[in-house]
Amino acid sequence: MEGTEESLRRELSEWRGCGTARDFPYDAVIARLRRVGKHFLSGALLGLLAECRDALGGRTGQEARDVFLARFLDVVLDKYDDRYDYPSYTALPLLRPTGPEEPAGLRDRTVLLLLADLVRFERLALEGTAAHPDGMLPDAQLLGKRLRLAVRVMEPAALRVLDGAVDPVSVAATPGRTPAGALADAVLADADTEERRMLLTSVQPVYVLHDEYLFLRVLQSFETTFRFMSRTLDRAVGVLRGECPGDAATLIASVADVLRESLPLFSLLATMQQASFQEFRQYTDGASAIQSEGYKTFESYCSTPLRARLDSPAFTSVPKVREAVLAGRDTVQDTWEDVISSGWLTEPDAAAVRAAAQQLEAVHQRWKQTHYRLAVRMIGARSGTGATEGVPYLKSVVANRLFPAMQPTPALEQQPAAG
Repeated sequence: MEGTEESLRRELSEWRGCGTARDFPYDAVIARLRRVGKHFLSGALLGLLAECRDALGGRTGQEARDVFLARFLDVVLDKYDDRYDYPSYTALPLLRPTGPEEPAGLRDRTVLLLLADLVRFERLALEGTAAHPDGMLPDAQLLGKRLRLAVRVMEPAALRVLDGAVDPVSVAATPGRTPAGALADAVLADADTEERRMLLTSVQPVYVLHDEYLFLRVLQSFETTFRFMSRTLDRAVGVLRGECPGDAATLIASVADVLRESLPLFSLLATMQQASFQEFRQYTDGASAIQSEGYKTFESYCSTPLRARLDSPAFTSVPKVREAVLAGRDTVQDTWEDVISSGWLTEPDAAAVRAAAQQLEAVHQRWKQTHYRLAVRMIGARSGTGATEGVPYLKSVVANRLFPAMQPTPALEQQPAAG
């Protein structure tokens, strides 16, 4: 019978014998995973997938599709391999380009694809044809709210990378009013084969509840944004040491802008049903957002964290980032101070860089406050996954600053937190 584990195992057995990366049955594997949840895949199926991974390593080269399939199998088998963590839960390896170069506009395009796929998924539920996972379906009002909030994040990115998909005049006047279905359809119609494969494979829920799809797509959108922010701040450090150091202000301001545009992701995440979250969360033990290399990398490009923070779980949970910091990673703050003391940065340029850094600081404070309030609502007094502190940890770091040496102005300090 088609669609059963038995039929999938037959298909995988055939592939193990003579298949190539080009004809791997991604669709069938993902269909089974979303029907039962990654946590509940059978040992027999997982063992067969591990055999497929071994076969792949023995007969393929390093073509992009082979690299992607190897990443995919590693993500599917994370619990089987006993190396399940936040990056594998959120399938972050499947969001990275397989080639050596990152194309311009990658963050905007990826976030558009992730949220367009979420809109597609929620629309199916609204239309009465919900796809797996389909447990604890939200009501129509909540689903409609999700579409509107997703559009709020998509519109600025679409203005930059998808000509004609949104009306800039309407977005400036009333953000979030672009029809969600039309925007998602335009984004998905523009996706190439590799992007469609990424969307298919990168939602691997641990259980069978509808809201976990939303949870994963929002986390992936944040992580994609953190990656852009880190790479942009790395460029800003280089510009500060170059011929036109004042140009770094534009790069730092662009980081503040994209983080501000991402704030509605919290409102989108807040539409997750608490009971649903608590139900699937019990199967995510070992995968905590404290393991986010993307966020810690962004933080460590702003200024060097204090040794106490480097020795705390915040950074011991991301050893690669911690090692880069201890090895002497250049930061915006330290480089800014160097070029100021050398006299290379003129006062007008210094003021522009300082203002951009203060904008980023203010947006980041709003981001942390909103994150904390959402965690209180969803988690309450419970500990975080993987025996982390959860809400108490978030509360303890709200006052931390990205740029301790660049004191904010009172006006920036008093901006209200996002809702």
